[in-house]
Amino acid sequence: MGPGPTVRAATAADCAWIIALTPRLHAFGPPPWRPRDQMDRAVARVVETAILRPTPGATVLAAVDPEDRGLGFIHLHPATDFFTGEAHGHISDLVVAPAAEGRGVGRALMAAAEAWARERGYRLLTLNVFDANQRARALYERLGYRPDVIKLVKPLR
Repeated sequence: MGPGPTVRAATAADCAWIIALTPRLHAFGPPPWRPRDQMDRAVARVVETAILRPTPGATVLAAVDPEDRGLGFIHLHPATDFFTGEAHGHISDLVVAPAAEGRGVGRALMAAAEAWARERGYRLLTLNVFDANQRARALYERLGYRPDVIKLVKPLR
């Protein structure tokens, strides 16, 4: 294994490879009431907007190798706690390229997210993860994330 990834702000030049990775978010197999193609389109649209026209305080960070080839990305933005009104950081999306799995890319992106949140004075960093996405959940738990509010869904037909 060579040197770890470099994590930097994503640019418009990164947009194509980052958008190409977004379907990996749903590779685990989303719930049957959520059409995967619709989910893929929604995430691609949001991430593209976050790169090209970011809202204040939001960012997309890219993990790249020494030749500046894309390894993964993380999309971060400010959020507000419903119960307390406290501002905090939120991880909207995290994706690692298939060829980069197991090389510390996810950990590097998560560390960069924590640094981003600390720089802004946030006490909390949150994220959402699908219950069935066991690989992602295991990473987050290893990094110290714990369940908070659990959202349940009942499809009504």
